[in-house]
Amino acid sequence: MKTMEQRKRRGGGFTLVELLVVISIIVVLMGLLFPTINVVKNAANKAKAGAAIQSLCGAAKSYNNEYGKWPDPANDQDFILVFNGLMNPQTGQKIANGQAATDNPRAIQFMEFKLKDVTIPGSGNQCPLAFYDPWSMPYAYCFDNGKKGSYYGGPFQNGQPSNLQSWTDPTAYDNQVPVPFKDDAAISTVIPGGYAFFSDGPDTRTGTDQSEPGSKNMTKAYEDDVRSWK
Repeated sequence: MKTMEQRKRRGGGFTLVELLVVISIIVVLMGLLFPTINVVKNAANKAKAGAAIQSLCGAAKSYNNEYGKWPDPANDQDFILVFNGLMNPQTGQKIANGQAATDNPRAIQFMEFKLKDVTIPGSGNQCPLAFYDPWSMPYAYCFDNGKKGSYYGGPFQNGQPSNLQSWTDPTAYDNQVPVPFKDDAAISTVIPGGYAFFSDGPDTRTGTDQSEPGSKNMTKAYEDDVRSWK
């Protein structure tokens, strides 16, 4: 009787070996699936960054049509305020003076920025005020005004963007902006037009350094950037 009961029990459930086999299969499948999920996620984020950059291009054109010049933001915060009609998306209050007010005296909203746009994704950190891409880095900008824009060389570390760099336009209103870092020889060193924007992309780095230092990935950091130019 005991032998029959034991057989019935074994027939009604999984043995330890069977459970281990099932768990092993699940782990293998998850290992195969995760890279695919990351690829799909990065593709979606790149599309999102591309759409944001196109919106920035439209805002820059509208600004130039309105004022007959290019903006001269002193920093990332002024960059937001100028395009957002002097409205701070964190506080909901308008500023009345400073460089941003000088750049946009009519307080026209050329592009709407919401609180989520100026909050570092995943951290909830709203400081400093900047327009963050899906990988938590501020969008880089430069205008053909003979002044300085900015970009972050990256990477994103310790909960903050790192390696802030000046992106300087040496000659105002010559209808071109310089590429801020050494690029491939096949790519022009200047960007035609009155403005340029880019995102550091999934590796949160830009420039000619290795995309993932210490890894087997030998791509250059700028190769995954999302740009307003080709």
